[in-house]
Amino acid sequence: MAVPGTEFVKEPNKLILCFDGTGNTFSGSNADTNVVKILNKLDRHDRHQYHYYQTGVGTYDINETSVNKSWLGGIRSRISQTIDQGAGTTFDSHVMAGYRFLMRYYQADDKIYMFGFSRGAFTAKFLARMIQKVGLLCMGNEEMVPFAYRLYQRYLEGEVEDFENPDSSSDAPAVDGDRQPLLSGDKSTENHGHTYESAENEIVAFSNTFCRKETIKCGDKYVQANVKVYFLGIWDCVNSVAVLERAPPMPATVAGTAHYVRHAVAVDERRVKFKPALLSQDIRAQDVLEDIEEVWFPGCHGDVGGGWPAAKDDHKSTPESMGTWQRFKRFWTSLKPKGASKDVRTDAFQMSDVALSWMIRELEYVGSLDEQASVKWSPNKKGYQDAFMSKTSQVQALEGAIHDSLIFGNCSSFFKVLLWKFLEILPFITRWELMGNEWKKVRFPLNRGSYRDIPRDAKLHDSLKHRLENDKEYIPGNNHGDQTEPCFRRKDGQLTDLHLAKPKKNQELDKKHQIWTFAP
Repeated sequence: MAVPGTEFVKEPNKLILCFDGTGNTFSGSNADTNVVKILNKLDRHDRHQYHYYQTGVGTYDINETSVNKSWLGGIRSRISQTIDQGAGTTFDSHVMAGYRFLMRYYQADDKIYMFGFSRGAFTAKFLARMIQKVGLLCMGNEEMVPFAYRLYQRYLEGEVEDFENPDSSSDAPAVDGDRQPLLSGDKSTENHGHTYESAENEIVAFSNTFCRKETIKCGDKYVQANVKVYFLGIWDCVNSVAVLERAPPMPATVAGTAHYVRHAVAVDERRVKFKPALLSQDIRAQDVLEDIEEVWFPGCHGDVGGGWPAAKDDHKSTPESMGTWQRFKRFWTSLKPKGASKDVRTDAFQMSDVALSWMIRELEYVGSLDEQASVKWSPNKKGYQDAFMSKTSQVQALEGAIHDSLIFGNCSSFFKVLLWKFLEILPFITRWELMGNEWKKVRFPLNRGSYRDIPRDAKLHDSLKHRLENDKEYIPGNNHGDQTEPCFRRKDGQLTDLHLAKPKKNQELDKKHQIWTFAP
């Protein structure tokens, strides 16, 4: 008989899923996204750790059965990939592929980690919520995965129905300090619509019949509940899954998605098709139990999630410093990696490395709370952190060039910029905008390259404050909605007052990753 307190505790397996951004895939260079870079730093030899990587939407034809295709088959495949990049037509296939991986390898008490960038971030968030709501099918039921997906779709349709037809007699949910914005029309109601009620009842029956459960503590007792993702780490999540959308999708619920959620958001992205899917659009009630952090970083979409190549003098690559031929080349072509790096450890750093370093720090913090549940790292992680601390690397990361795809000659080819600018003036693309203290669906006025709205209680990374203080030409046009004046610099050019936020409990103060907030 074992002595009390000495019982062997089995180390749980860690199932780690990585979803790359639209059009992104492995290149072996510093142009890889943060999804690939964080996978590179994990210990893939640990017997308690399983890894899954999925290239971005539009990088492969899900229907192809052969790598070596005919000339006609190659054209068909490229057309299919192009359509997928623009419209996200295979979103369901990407979600179900990740679901099948979990279904095959998950065992009781395992810890699930998910990472994603761009639409891959939305895929990860959607999948995490689907698992928590519908459940994770028992091993060997692959044929039932499409049914589980359609069941969750019907449930979401019920949520949208309730969202668009709220019960006017119900009270609005509690708001954190009366500062947290609400979704327009969002009311908590006990009287759900028929679609919601029907799907909810079907989900409960389906989950109790076919899905695995985990034991969780609820108050003073233990109960059986659906499997829940342990950590969700995402970079600049966008919810755009269709070019010709008549209405933006309702923000996917984040409450109940994962025990720990981390989201790095880009301040300077302006494209209408890259409006962020913010966690703050959903976090409304005061009793949210998850540990959720959403932090804003300087730069555009790829400056937070990665995907652009970087040179050692990238922070000096201004049009004024370029030669005539270099400016001409930059105007007509997009920035691309020159090939795989001989040694990625010697590659230059760039802006996206700040958000990557922050995510690694958050993973280390979560790991310190429960060492059994923490991920195992390869030596690459320490090498990366040591290199990131050098003065040269800090200059490259904090002062790197911003890649704005709405500016000719900046990073994207002439025709790509032309396409993005055309989308800015299309009248049928709707989006979420902050008006007063509510997120509302709007179509007019047209986006026309406007900056993202930033909630008043947003958390701002120290790298953003550093750039505002050290680059006088850096003047982001973000505001708090309602066409108010810019929230970072006043009309007289002076910086807005920012307050240092308190670090989380048991987390050491790291000056490179300090968090700031707007003055109340």
